[in-house]
Amino acid sequence: MNEWNDIAVIAPAGDIDIASVPRLREQVDALIENGVRRILVNCQNVSFIDSTGLAFLLVRARTLFDREGLLSLVNTSPQVVRFLQIARLLDALHVSAAEKPPIPVLAPDAPPLWSKTLAIRPGVENLGMYRHRIAELLGGLPLSRDDCFDTALAAGEALSNAYDHACGGKGSTMTVIAYTDRVVIEVRDCGCGFEIADGEEPPGSRERGRGIRLMRMLVDSVDVRRRVDAPGTQVRLIKMIA
Repeated sequence: MNEWNDIAVIAPAGDIDIASVPRLREQVDALIENGVRRILVNCQNVSFIDSTGLAFLLVRARTLFDREGLLSLVNTSPQVVRFLQIARLLDALHVSAAEKPPIPVLAPDAPPLWSKTLAIRPGVENLGMYRHRIAELLGGLPLSRDDCFDTALAAGEALSNAYDHACGGKGSTMTVIAYTDRVVIEVRDCGCGFEIADGEEPPGSRERGRGIRLMRMLVDSVDVRRRVDAPGTQVRLIKMIA
């Protein structure tokens, strides 16, 4: 289990069933009791969820919803997604598949609905303010509450990287662009520059690479590359509008 930025990620070692639910219940209830409002269940090692597991997930998802939080299943296998479809629970649980479909190419002449660029104030104490600002901007789009929540958190992680690698975010910018079928968020910093291929595991320690891993769980596309217009890194996030 990992916690950062008021988010907790738990990764069951196997199936979510009558044998594993008691331990998972202890973990999740302790997190909720301690004030965590965003819990991601990484289902990378989960191939099956039985009725006990479903009941547990539904009850805790409703508990978090009542407290203005969210529980999500991420990295779910096609088998688990299919089971949730059969049980008609995809609308009740926030689910992201392990293998996301490719992002459709945006037509070169596709006009944005709107765009907004923000200059980032130095200092990590401003991070929460920008997460709330992104959520406000996305509120006018046909995105679900959960998708707005996830996109704002992913953008917050990109900003955290800018603060971490570029002198507290000095000189960084964030641009939010809305189209009819997607929202694009670009965070640019003025650090030394960093690049990672799509699907490549972040280098270094697991602690250092957690931001990129989390962004990949939350949105449909994450592109991290060196800027071509100036020194630094550009992180480009895409969240498709269902």
